[in-house]
Amino acid sequence: MPKRYYGRRRFLKILLISVILSLIFVVFFLRRQDIFLFSQFLYGLRFSYLNNSKEVSNHIILQPAPTTVPQIPLSSLKPLQKTQKGVLSSIKFINPVFLNLESESSNIIPIIVLSNASNIEARDAIRRTWGYDQLYQNNKIQIRVFFLVGIEDFMMKRIHAEQLLFDDVIQVHIPDMYSFIAYRELSAMLWVRSYLPRASFYIKTEDNVIINMKFIINKFLPTIERTTNKNIVIGWFGSEHSIPRGRYQKFINIVLPPSDFNLQYAMSLLYIVTSRASDRMLDEISHVNRIEHPGDPFVTGILRDVAHVQIKNLATSPENYSYKLSNETCGKALETNSKLLFCTSPLLIKSVDEYFKAWHILLSQN
Repeated sequence: MPKRYYGRRRFLKILLISVILSLIFVVFFLRRQDIFLFSQFLYGLRFSYLNNSKEVSNHIILQPAPTTVPQIPLSSLKPLQKTQKGVLSSIKFINPVFLNLESESSNIIPIIVLSNASNIEARDAIRRTWGYDQLYQNNKIQIRVFFLVGIEDFMMKRIHAEQLLFDDVIQVHIPDMYSFIAYRELSAMLWVRSYLPRASFYIKTEDNVIINMKFIINKFLPTIERTTNKNIVIGWFGSEHSIPRGRYQKFINIVLPPSDFNLQYAMSLLYIVTSRASDRMLDEISHVNRIEHPGDPFVTGILRDVAHVQIKNLATSPENYSYKLSNETCGKALETNSKLLFCTSPLLIKSVDEYFKAWHILLSQN
């Protein structure tokens, strides 16, 4: 009797293990099927989004250019530059699978928005306000926004989904931390020179900014066009234009190398870099294996100076271009001064509604 009892227990144990293994196999198979179906769903959503985007109303100036869907694999998006060296060799990009820029890179003014991977709602708000595709120079040039995000393990699938839907998120293998801000700014520069080599300049900004695109297109771009073929960085220079980043920025500024001159670096929320300036700075940094001072002053200050890149200081320009760092809402700031190039406020990241409120103020002024 005991032998029969233990034999039955052994049989039930084996049966139970077999059932569990079968369930695990079924769950694994269904999970793979769900991932496949989810990807197909995203592709369907993407095509629906592109078709619907043609019906977007004229917000400020002109209708966005019709969006095409080039059917190309990711492998065709190869960097156009030589193999990178030094610091640049550690920068790797993951582009959206549908993105094809080679045929139109000379007709694009890229705006590169540095964004944290987790700020999905902020990116969506930018797309639906100032970040939609616009045209310039009698519809010959497209102004296009791209988001540069870093690596965050918990956001990988969501970033991939965002890439499938919008074609504007570029992922770089760099953590989303202020201590890597210089690497992220260099990544923006390298990406533009690699994938948009015929673009004469790019605009760098961040995702906590709302840009007055009408003023940028109608007033700002025409006045800087004559300098975009030069070796130059355009922005607001001077300590009074530095952006507070918290206690870590104070540490970065303390460890800056000693200098006999006042280091001039651009205010980080918006600056313009020409292709000639980019090439000089990228060539210089390719001989460096580690960035010792990776804060805001590095790219447009330390590196720019070593590479002998000139500056155009908008703070002293006769056009008197201005921006606003607001402790309140950007809507109030833009309502007070319709000639602001851009505005930023801590409220923008805390509540995406602030993007739309500020945007409605801009629309009411046009």
